[in-house]
Order: sequence, then structure tokens, then C-alpha cells
Amino acid sequence: FMAVFNYIEGATVTATDIRKSWSRVLESVKASRLPAFVFTNNTPEAVVLSYEAYQAMAEELEQARREKLGQQMLADLQDIAELTDEPTVSMVADTEGVFYQREES
Repeated sequence: FMAVFNYIEGATVTATDIRKSWSRVLESVKASRLPAFVFTNNTPEAVVLSYEAYQAMAEELEQARREKLGQQMLADLQDIAELTDEPTVSMVADTEGVFYQREES
């Protein structure tokens, strides 16, 4: 097992390292907050992330998914408005990503 990880954007470890030294790999991942990339025969097989890093990535991915969905919804509403010759309705999203018709001011 490597005495010291060589970090670039994470450590590179072998599947053998994982089998023999799981606790050390996990401790390093948690302490560094960087992933460990697991290779078998010089082929990437898996990534070990701390739970916090995984949660942050999952939240960022969900936010991006919601943003893309919102943009698609707005484009669809614009297309419908043009096809039906109806005015568009101004919408606003709350912190949960739920859209409501904007109050006229």
C-alpha cells in the first residue's frame, strides 16, 4: 500500500490496496475530502468518495436537473403561447423549484 497518496484531484489506488487497507483508504478520503480512484490492471473501476462529497455532488446534480427542466418548461410555454397566439404568463420559482404565476404589480 502506498505510504502517502499522490493527490492530483484525488488518490489513485489499486483494487489490492482497497482489499488490504480499506480503513486507511477510507480515512484518507474522509480527511482529504478528495476521492480515491480505484484501478484494476491500470483500468479505472470505481471511485471512493466521502458521504459528504457524494451528497454535495448529488445536490449539485439535482439543482442542475431542476434548472434544465425549468428552462425547458419556459421554452415550452413560449412555444404554446406563440402557437395559440396567447400572451405568456410571468412565472417565478420558490426555493424548492416549484413555479407559481408571478403576482401582477
